[in-house]
Amino acid sequence: MRTGAMAMLLANLRGELKRRNLTAKELAARMCVAEPTMRRWLHGKGLLLDRLEQLCEIAGLDLGQLATAPLDQRQTQFTYAQERVLAADRAFAFLFFSILNGAQPESFQRDFKLPKARVDAYLEKLHRLGLIDISVDRRVRPLTTRSVAWSPGGPLAKAFESTVRHFFLSMDFGAKDATYIADMVSVSALGRARIHALFATMRLAIHKIAQEDQAANLHHYDWNAVLMLIRPLDMVEVGQGSDARPTRGV
Repeated sequence: MRTGAMAMLLANLRGELKRRNLTAKELAARMCVAEPTMRRWLHGKGLLLDRLEQLCEIAGLDLGQLATAPLDQRQTQFTYAQERVLAADRAFAFLFFSILNGAQPESFQRDFKLPKARVDAYLEKLHRLGLIDISVDRRVRPLTTRSVAWSPGGPLAKAFESTVRHFFLSMDFGAKDATYIADMVSVSALGRARIHALFATMRLAIHKIAQEDQAANLHHYDWNAVLMLIRPLDMVEVGQGSDARPTRGV
């Protein structure tokens, strides 16, 4: 393989591994080699084809995808048509976002107990929408960034709000498996923006924990809902209580 072509493959591979928050240390542990060896491999030094294929498998890719897919030009925002189709079917949307966060269809099918034919139909639909790429061996890769955005007030925003309300407003906050932190702070609009940026960083950290947890091959895993929210409070309503009625003629 020509030097330029190999450099492109490795650049795409490193970009994909970075998007999945996979470090050289983690890769070295998975492949039972020293971390310095892994760092050399990631820059093409002493990297054999079988090892490159193993790294691709960890990244959820194959060599063909590395060679042809523009990994650094992924879609950053859904089209309206994509939003409308995703919002119409919760399981379909959940499959896409599972793939976006590193899952493969087999685990989705197992966890949600869906027929293989239905999952395969979903995959073809996602492919037609331009949201995933499917390799010859049926491994899938998202064609959007992990932080792909949807339109405020659009189909996905409305569907997501409805889903979040269902998951969180109906839960028992006193249950043993419900862990949460609640607080109140007085901040400006700039402060809220900084906190929201912190949420984005924490989201990446949460996905990294999940990836490390999966790599540990433990006996049992559960899907968990995580919500990070900040919004201004109506302090009059807080002070009066939710059952307060407005007074007249004071």
